[in-house]
Amino acid sequence: MSVFKRKTTRGKTEEYHYSFMVDGKRLRGVCEGCTTERAAIAYEKKLRSTAKTASEQKSVKALIDNFADQLTGGSAVPLADALELYLKKPKKRMPGAKQLAQKISYWGDFTAWMAQSHPEVVNLRDVRRSHAEEYIALLRTSGSFQYVESQRRRMEETKCSSGKAVEFVPQGLSPATINVRHKTVKAVFAWLAADAGIIENPFDIQFLDNQYESREAFTPEELRLIGAHLDDDPFVKPIFLIGICTGLSEGDICNLRWEEIRNGWIVRKRRKTGAALDIPILPPLAAFLAEHRPIENSEFVLPEHAAMYASNPTGVTYRVKQFLERLGIKTSRKAEGRSRSVSSKDVHSLRHTFAYLAGEYRIPLPIVQSVLGHMSPEMTKHYQAHADREAKEKYLTRLPDFLNAAPQQLPPPEEPERQELNELLARLPLDEIRRILAQVRSTLG
Repeated sequence: MSVFKRKTTRGKTEEYHYSFMVDGKRLRGVCEGCTTERAAIAYEKKLRSTAKTASEQKSVKALIDNFADQLTGGSAVPLADALELYLKKPKKRMPGAKQLAQKISYWGDFTAWMAQSHPEVVNLRDVRRSHAEEYIALLRTSGSFQYVESQRRRMEETKCSSGKAVEFVPQGLSPATINVRHKTVKAVFAWLAADAGIIENPFDIQFLDNQYESREAFTPEELRLIGAHLDDDPFVKPIFLIGICTGLSEGDICNLRWEEIRNGWIVRKRRKTGAALDIPILPPLAAFLAEHRPIENSEFVLPEHAAMYASNPTGVTYRVKQFLERLGIKTSRKAEGRSRSVSSKDVHSLRHTFAYLAGEYRIPLPIVQSVLGHMSPEMTKHYQAHADREAKEKYLTRLPDFLNAAPQQLPPPEEPERQELNELLARLPLDEIRRILAQVRSTLG
């Protein structure tokens, strides 16, 4: 009999054991959960069948493919259901509305491509590294699958209605954009690995070299030109005014709320990162806010901008770039190795301009970083989390009204030692400064 109760010095065991041969090898163990001989026989029969099938696999790949559930403890998760399951996973920081829309779009593009190119692949764990590499190559040479397909259909419809041949030439995405999509799809596989029985993440492949084309800061001459024509475009004017005085990003400018204007300060969390922002309101912005505060309660400082950003965020950037182009300010440039131009000056340039000008006027780096709520190689070199309100008020008032100021001489450069001392003093508590000051006075007599 292949199932039995073992004999011990205290008698027979309560549990049933099995012992049988498969492919010249003896397998032994306990029939788990079996309280009767009949149940133990059924357990042993099923185990014997599974072992025999496993021994017949010709390769490790075949073994993994056919025994994924047993090896991982997961179960098949259809590609169509994966995103919903992924979004339900508890995460440290949940995505905002814009980020969520991007994740849905990126995953939808990948699954749409899989459905057309590899319809035989239905479950998440059946996606292979070769599929991932093929999809990344597509993004690099042609661009988003769904966008390319929609453009081709549109061209076909145009050809049918006009009778004229219309050719659509697809263009690849930038390495930075591809890496964002790659990271999003890879995360879905990583988070669902246990659920879906995934042994190896197919998107665990090398990211592309990130040839990031950063925005350029506006020059002082461009700022004066912009300031002279802001009244020509009431929609664009508050974007530049708020952006140049605060360093806020486009989304934070458009979604700034009156409740976040508190006693001469902007107090809010940055939409993209959740970083806490605490920004003093400079005089030019204070005058604008006082003039435009509504008689009736309104949630947003810029209601029209908030509505457009919610429904068509690229429309805000489009309006700004149109304004700049009318002034003769180029807003895009050709990038090396790219078939299409990249944006060089737009709303995001105001953040770089803020950081650049703050550096020119020797505002300490921790102050700038605390205001921006963001660190990047273009803006900062070091990181420090805290800058108090007293220090911000002291240093940010050095900034003139750039949109209206006449050309002026920058202050002479300080010696490195004095600059370092000033930066250190900006972070010291007032009591400590008084103690040091008393020591210096006594030393000087």
